[in-house]
Amino acid sequence: MIDAVCRHLVADRWEIVSRATATEHGVDIVATREGARLEVEAKGAGSSKPYTARYGQVFNRGQVFDHVAKAVLKALRVASAGNARAAIAFPDNGDHRAEVELVRVALQRAGIIVFWVSEEGTVRVEGDHS
Repeated sequence: MIDAVCRHLVADRWEIVSRATATEHGVDIVATREGARLEVEAKGAGSSKPYTARYGQVFNRGQVFDHVAKAVLKALRVASAGNARAAIAFPDNGDHRAEVELVRVALQRAGIIVFWVSEEGTVRVEGDHS
């Protein structure tokens, strides 16, 4: 997830300032370009932490809801602070799309960019990140 978004951003002339691993806290991706700062909160399709009971398993609908809610809240905090553009990144699957669809208008109004990452690593973007 993070690798695919970073590749996409670099191809779009963003410089990756920092990126978190699955076990680190904080902003998942910080990128800059021409004085602009972008902060991305990324959520995967399943647990990437080997010490969890659900390691390697795809998240259920309830877990997807929780992850989307947390990512949206973090993005809203970034947007509210006004020091960076806010973005969220999710796997391009039905459960994540269904949750985001319910708040799509609010995300657009807040200027929050959504990165959709396919299983193959292709990134589709909703919102202006130029």
